[in-house]
Amino acid sequence: MRLGNAKLKRAAVSVLLVAVLVPVSQAELSPAVYKQMQKNAPEFLEIEVLSLKTTEAPEEIGVEVEARVRLVTRSKSGLKVGDVIHIGYAQRTKLLAGPGPVPLLEKNNKYPAFLVRRYEKGYEPAAGAKSFEIIE
Repeated sequence: MRLGNAKLKRAAVSVLLVAVLVPVSQAELSPAVYKQMQKNAPEFLEIEVLSLKTTEAPEEIGVEVEARVRLVTRSKSGLKVGDVIHIGYAQRTKLLAGPGPVPLLEKNNKYPAFLVRRYEKGYEPAAGAKSFEIIE
């Protein structure tokens, strides 16, 4: 009987460790991966956030941004300074293993933006969590 209890205790401790450590461990992408994603982004702009709308859903917040293009470094879709675009994405509220969440932008702030076009004047982040900052 003693041997069975020892195995049961070890199994219980193992399950407990997995339950505690797995949610905490995040496999964030390396800066080199984000830098490559930024390099491959068809749109590299500086934007100013004009308005921001959020919609809460289970485990995420839907984000719709209206932004004015302030500077164009490259634009496969032909964007020009002064164009107004829409950027849509979801921000996770529950931490999961994997890449970090795309940040929530703030109205009236300016950001570098690495984007990909979804539809006419509609874009989404092209470099995940680092779509609105430059990786040097």
